[in-house]
Amino acid sequence: MLERIPDSILKQADEVVNIDLPADELITRLKEGKIYKADKIQTALDNFFKSEHILQLRELALKEVASAVERQVENEITKEGMHQERFLACISSNGQSGRNIIRKTARFAKYYQCRWFVLYVETPKERFDKIALDKQRFLINNFQLVTELGGEIIRVRSDNISDAIVQQTKERKITTVCIGKPHFKLIHIVTSRNVFNNLIKKLNNTKTDLIILN
Repeated sequence: MLERIPDSILKQADEVVNIDLPADELITRLKEGKIYKADKIQTALDNFFKSEHILQLRELALKEVASAVERQVENEITKEGMHQERFLACISSNGQSGRNIIRKTARFAKYYQCRWFVLYVETPKERFDKIALDKQRFLINNFQLVTELGGEIIRVRSDNISDAIVQQTKERKITTVCIGKPHFKLIHIVTSRNVFNNLIKKLNNTKTDLIILN
């Protein structure tokens, strides 16, 4: 006998309520006969009803509920004509500047309680396999920092950094783009007069804010 609900049923539900019980309490209820009849209890204990299995199931359940809540929030925001903040930090292989941009963007996202992303554009000169080993280590460390702080990493290959930024802004529904000040390497690439003006214009058309960080 199957003891699961098809995903199609969950998708049709108006609301999903997760009743979360600790693994030990669930096992105790099983032993007390509150879940199965007496002849099935030992079989259940020998198979699925082990702490590690229950913890994995709890994690999956919480992730599913969190995803459902996120979808519901986004739908309500769309209905009301509101927008949910989303930040996009743009970094290069410059380790220290990238770390500063990541940390400051993470603080913005924490304040607004929203999702945030970090974009690394691999231009022909910034290809991971072509940059110096020390810069590769900087990037790896910065990517790890993004993960630790709860951000999401985006890596794309493009000859045009501003176009890549704008494309990700549209795809991820970004509200604010964060880049470094002119002495940072990324901004050196972006701020050639025509390229930077083009970026500003395109971001303005998408109603996206631009923050230049210290």
